[in-house]
Amino acid sequence: MRDSSENKIEIILIRHGMTKNNLEKRYCGKKNNDDLLDDGIEKLIKNKAEDRYPSVDYLFSSSQLRALHTAKIIYPTLDPIIIDEFDETDFGEFEGKNYEDLKDNPLYQKWIDSNGEDAFPGGESKAEHCERAKIGFTKVLEIASKKGLKSMAIVGHGGTVMALLSIYASMNYYDCMVSTGLGYVCVYSYDTNRMSVKSKL
Repeated sequence: MRDSSENKIEIILIRHGMTKNNLEKRYCGKKNNDDLLDDGIEKLIKNKAEDRYPSVDYLFSSSQLRALHTAKIIYPTLDPIIIDEFDETDFGEFEGKNYEDLKDNPLYQKWIDSNGEDAFPGGESKAEHCERAKIGFTKVLEIASKKGLKSMAIVGHGGTVMALLSIYASMNYYDCMVSTGLGYVCVYSYDTNRMSVKSKL
């Protein structure tokens, strides 16, 4: 039987670097495969030079270009395992739009009035995205357990980080928002199927 320390794994949750849509505060979701801005790349390189990202045994990423590019910059010696379920929320009709575009849209007001619980028109709800992220995390845990990993990084999106922390760390979904290129250092326990946050990146 493994001792309690062997039943835990350190998990680094990282949101991808900045894109043009992020800079313009636009909804940038599952259907948008934009890449990083030069400024976003430079910030990741600076963070890495400052040893902000802990070393890990294994690397997972969403399938989207901005996440894969971020993963390559932060962990250049590791080949990421792609987990499609870690792709960003499907923002439906709001994709590529920002507050100025949507402020007079009654569908947007309806979504706001739901406290962000309703599905985006033509897209996913928070609950649907969380369920998808949970499926992806289950896949990751299966790999980690089989390989006996002690640490891993997951490079995804703001929604990925919020979903995983709300499910496994019992944090409020919207309290887990994180800036581009940053994230959380967490410890997951196989015994309890729970995650605790050690620190922010």
